[in-house]
Amino acid sequence: MLIDFPHHPLRVLHVRPRLGIGGATEYLIRLAESQAEAGYHVVVASGGGEWLRRITGFTRSYDRLPLTPYLGAGKRAPNIPGLLASGLRLARIIRAEQIDLINTHHRFAALAARLAARLTSVPVVTTLQEVPWRNRSLTRFALGTHAITMSAMMKRFVVETCGIAPDRVTVIPIGITIPAPLSNDQRQRLLKELHLRGDAPIIVSVGRLVSRKGHIYLIRALPDVISRHPDVQAVLVGDGEERSTLEREAQALGVAEHVIFAGARGDAVAIMALATFTALPSLEEEFGIVITESFACGKPVVATNVGGIPEHVRPMENGLLVPAGDSKALAERITLLLDNPDLVQRLGKEGLRTVERQYTRQRFFERTEAVYRAALHRWQGVAQ
Repeated sequence: MLIDFPHHPLRVLHVRPRLGIGGATEYLIRLAESQAEAGYHVVVASGGGEWLRRITGFTRSYDRLPLTPYLGAGKRAPNIPGLLASGLRLARIIRAEQIDLINTHHRFAALAARLAARLTSVPVVTTLQEVPWRNRSLTRFALGTHAITMSAMMKRFVVETCGIAPDRVTVIPIGITIPAPLSNDQRQRLLKELHLRGDAPIIVSVGRLVSRKGHIYLIRALPDVISRHPDVQAVLVGDGEERSTLEREAQALGVAEHVIFAGARGDAVAIMALATFTALPSLEEEFGIVITESFACGKPVVATNVGGIPEHVRPMENGLLVPAGDSKALAERITLLLDNPDLVQRLGKEGLRTVERQYTRQRFFERTEAVYRAALHRWQGVAQ
């Protein structure tokens, strides 16, 4: 018998190896929260993580699964024992929670879920949040009844390189809640906490401090920017293995007093609301959740022309694009915005309209539910 939508609130199990800080976990949490608000019974299975606390109160959580993909010092040996143990554990969770459908958010999690699906006859929807450059045949095997990608670029990769039928892949960007404007008290508190001047321009860049995010090129752009705007301030929100390298580069270039390393924080959106505009200098980027978060704050983005970014940033409409790894071009575009406050305002307003048209939480939820519905019907057709 087919499940009757929407009169039958779904019981969904989300699976990810860790709920660590980052865009992939943000996607899962916002989706799970929207589903819980719509009456779904939402369960999350993971190996724990810093953001586990954020799902408390609206999900059932199982946080001790051995979902680490690789073992050993070099993290090269596949965790086959963990894969098998996780598959069996997921099967028990599915039966105990009477799960209708599994939504995975990592390739290793998808492999474990495929095993659990065999044991329980429950369909799997696979959300891909990173381009699977390596082991493409493994990606093809791991994909469930249907796949979700965050950008059209990722869908093209999955279809053309992994050989997945186009009708089994749907593009669903993350949904955004438009935040309330910062109060004067909030603004003053953040300025004081981050040691920022409120009467000088602020550029905010949010992302893990890893090489693929390209922060080094933002720092290398600053000397040219400072030559025209000596009071500019750059705030890097996030942490990671590149932090010490970036700090040394800022010192070597003589711009350290203009760069604030804010570390990993839970109020990144509020800091973006504080900004004049934001910067995303990534060398690789499947989507860039911070783009839509910046737009939701009414702030335009200077971003690189890579991956899925051009699907969302339209030059001279809601932001500006530059070639990846080009500090000179980045400095020129940043300077253009600093020279033209009216342009910043116009681009920021269009960014907010972009979110209102394309990236609402309701649209996010409805498009995902449609994929779930199609996956359940497809799965039931195969089972029959």
